[in-house]
Formats: sequence, structure tokens, C-alpha cells
Amino acid sequence: MRSSSKISNVILWSVISAAFIGPGTITTAITAGSLFQIELLWVVVFATLACIFLQEVSARITIASGLTFGQTLTRKYGDDKSAWIKWMVALPVLLGCAAYEAGNILGAVSGIALLIPGDGQMYTLIITVIAGFVLWRGGSRAISLIMTTLVGIMGIAFLILAFQTRFSFSELFFAAVVPKLPQGSEWIALALLGTTIVPYNIFIGSAISKGHTIPLMRIGLTISVIIGGLITCWIMIAGSLTNGFSSFEELAASLHGKLGNVGSWALGIGLFAAGFSSAITSPYAASLIASTVLGSKDNRMVRGVWMLILFTGFIFGFSGVKPIPVILAVQALNGFVLPLLAYFLILLVNDKQVIPSANHHGLAYNLILILIFGVTLLIGLNNVDKAITTGFQLSTNHFEIVLIVTVFALAHLGFHLWKIKRL
Repeated sequence: MRSSSKISNVILWSVISAAFIGPGTITTAITAGSLFQIELLWVVVFATLACIFLQEVSARITIASGLTFGQTLTRKYGDDKSAWIKWMVALPVLLGCAAYEAGNILGAVSGIALLIPGDGQMYTLIITVIAGFVLWRGGSRAISLIMTTLVGIMGIAFLILAFQTRFSFSELFFAAVVPKLPQGSEWIALALLGTTIVPYNIFIGSAISKGHTIPLMRIGLTISVIIGGLITCWIMIAGSLTNGFSSFEELAASLHGKLGNVGSWALGIGLFAAGFSSAITSPYAASLIASTVLGSKDNRMVRGVWMLILFTGFIFGFSGVKPIPVILAVQALNGFVLPLLAYFLILLVNDKQVIPSANHHGLAYNLILILIFGVTLLIGLNNVDKAITTGFQLSTNHFEIVLIVTVFALAHLGFHLWKIKRL
């Protein structure tokens, strides 16, 4: 395999890391670092590995079957049943794209305003117009090249901030491999999962993998996601320099007080690069969901979908809504969608009616996928329980019930997987 092909493939797959490292990642990772230092670093490591596995499964299904995600659902479940499954999967992800776009444009505006103070509404208009121009021109490789450049700029900016901390290598290593959930960290942990294993990325990966080989896909995907995971770790480590924040201006002031101009400038550059790159990928992902999941073949309708997503972000930019609460809520919401997508991916990739047996995973790989499904479901259900307990002022939580429901769901998935393997 030629090195030029590998490099081109990595650039193509860089859209994945660019998509999940947006203002949401910056907000969530810095919040985690400011509240819990590096104790949740293991969540980023787990989420990065889980992202690689789920993205690989999604791309493998497309490459091996030659079908889109929606077409594989139709092949497995038939026209009638697959129709509501497609909407059940696509609708929350499309809503997530719209909510993400709001945070993306707001984040990009916040980043450029830290560098060049000015009219936020004018910046919103400029960013929206440029993003719209890139999307209108289209072309996955052109978009990926832009994303690669922005991710590189963002990575350098946050690496500079991370180097200002005083953690030893051993401290970072143990925080990265030893699971620990400090009191009150469950919601942030779920948000970290949601901001790394972005549901719409699964559909982007499926779409751009068509026509590739599985080995070449694995190289580009793995390198891209690992780079994204490293940048997320650097952001969390940098967040440990702060004591919490409610706005990016406050965060910039905090970093400026501790690091001088390098702190505020690095944050501004990183935030702008993250926001602008994701402002392109969210509408792009929505258009892919419309075509590859819902099966729309009308180019005008597909183009209308990404326009609607982009316009949603534009409206939020003009509204003056503070981005921090919006971004955190979206990250957590996406964490709830993950188990649903993981469930269908595991069943599809093991079904002989969908892809040939030669392209199926082994037992160990399936066990890892089931573990990912179980962990994301457990954290998601536990947070639902905590929200209900807090909202209705109940005296205790119900972790035992959450655990039982998770075990039942795992048994249900395992049973269906066993049935598929027997056929």
C-alpha cells in the first residue's frame, strides 16, 4: 500500500475527529478538568477506544455489504419494520445535529471574539456564510482537507496549554487507565462519552467508507480518532488550570491570569478552529443521514436539510443564548442515543443476511462491543434515575434497579446475537 494512499486516507477520515472536537468537547473536557482535575481522563480513553470500535463496525457494514445504513436495516427488518427503526435512530441524531450546530457557531464566534473583539452578530453572519459556501461546493475530500488543517491548529493550541500543568507522567497514566467516578461526576462522564462517540459520526464514517477496503479504512479511522482523543485529553488537562467557568470570556480571563497572553490566545484559536470545523460537519452529517438512513434521493431535499441545520445555528448565534448550558445538555443527550446505535450495529454486523460471514468479527471483538453497549447504557440509565430522583425530590437513587435493567438489556442483546449466529 503506497504511503500517499495512506496519507490521503487519513485526511479523508480526519472529518471524524474534526466533528467530535467542537465547542462541546472543549466545554465538557474543560469542565471535567476544572471540577475533577484529571480523574476522568480514563473516560476519554475509554470513549476514544469505543469510538474506534463503533466507527469500524459502521464502516465495515457499508464496505462489506455495499449498502447504506438505512438499506441494511431494510434488508434485516423489511420495509415496514425498518421504516420506524430508521426514524427512531435518525430523528434524535438530526435534532442533535441542530443543537450541535447552535453550539458550534456560538463557540466559533466566542473564539474569534477572544482574539479580535467585535460585533458577535456580524461574526455569526460571516461564519455562517463561509460554512454555507463550503457545504454548497461539497466534496468530502475538500471538506476533510479543511478539517485536517483546523484540527492541527486546534491540537497545537491546546497542547501548549496542557504543557503548562504540573502533572507527572505516572499521574497521567494512572488517571488514564484506572476507572474512577468522583461524587457528582456521572453527568460529566456521560457528556464526555457523548462528545467523543458522536452519534452522527457513525453515519459520516459509514458514508465516506463506501468504495474503500477494510484495511485502508482501519488505518485512516484509527489514526484520526486517536488524534482526536489526544486533543480531548489535552483540553481536560488544560482545564485543570481553571476553577470552573460559566462563559468563555471568564475562562479566557482565568487562563490569562495564570499563563498570560498565551493562555487566552490559545483558547481563542482552539475554540474558533473547533467551532468552525464542526459548524461544517454538523450540517454535512445531517445531509448524509437524510440520504443514507432515511433514503432520500432528492438532492434538493438533502441540501435543504443541511441548510436547515446551518440556519438553526445562525438563529441561535443571533439570539444571544449563552452556549455553555446548551452545549453540555447536547453532549449528555447524545450519550443516551449511543446505546441504541450500538445495539443495531452489533446485530447488523453479525447478520449473514447483511454482510458475508468472511467479514464478521470474532468472539473477542463482539465481547468488546457488548461491553461498550453495556457501559454506555448503564451510565445513561443511571443519569436518568438521578434526574428523576432530583426532580421529584426522592430520598434515594435506584442504582440496583438501573443495574438490573442493564443486565436484562445485555441478556436480550446476547440472546438475539446467539440466534443470529445459529442461523
